[in-house]
Amino acid sequence: MMPLPVSVRAISLGLATVLAVPAASQEADRAATSREVVQSLPTPEVGRLRDALQRLARSPDSVEALVEAGQASLGVSDLEAALGFFGRALELSPQSAGAKLGMASVYLRSRRPLDALTMYAEAEQAGAATDAFLADLGLVQDLVGKNDLAQQSYRTLLATKPDDETRRRLAISLAISGDRAGFEAALLPLLQQRDMAAYRARSFGLAILGDTRQAAALANQLMPPDLASRLTPYLDYMPRLTKAQQAAA
Repeated sequence: MMPLPVSVRAISLGLATVLAVPAASQEADRAATSREVVQSLPTPEVGRLRDALQRLARSPDSVEALVEAGQASLGVSDLEAALGFFGRALELSPQSAGAKLGMASVYLRSRRPLDALTMYAEAEQAGAATDAFLADLGLVQDLVGKNDLAQQSYRTLLATKPDDETRRRLAISLAISGDRAGFEAALLPLLQQRDMAAYRARSFGLAILGDTRQAAALANQLMPPDLASRLTPYLDYMPRLTKAQQAAA
């Protein structure tokens, strides 16, 4: 496992905490309201996992069922279970492209980008369609400091399958590589659509490029004052990180 440097881990966890507080609060409010009306229903991800486990109970050595159970476990963020399902699938079928793709996703979420990069390469050799993983492959390439390759992966996917998240990832990758004009151009279509995630990406990208003052000003416009004040120290620290650390943070 390739652990993040302490400073990067602290920034990553801090950003996750800062950005998750309002969403968590809103989710709690919604949950409380739902309980007052009807009994809560399982999410689609939980339902998918339940169905996958029932299928696996009927066919415990089915590679297809194991891969489905692994993907369903990823859907509920149970990385340990997903690792077990995909690992068992690979034991039964070492060349399973689906199991290799799933394992790569586990490695990516577990902050093991080098292992993920290797597994994506093996998945492609096993016949996996590149469209299925180019966006995540680009992220892995950014995480190991290969920004040019990451941008190539993002652009290849966007040429055939426009996707807002992939475009935001491309923009951040361009910021990491110091291309401010490319960064601004990549985000412009989303900004014109008033995409709030693109505005947040622009704030982080500006910080990465060293324009921390404008990054903080944009954060103050987008977020409640208490949240923006907690985010600003992380934005100020961004220019000091390596390229790989900026992608991780």
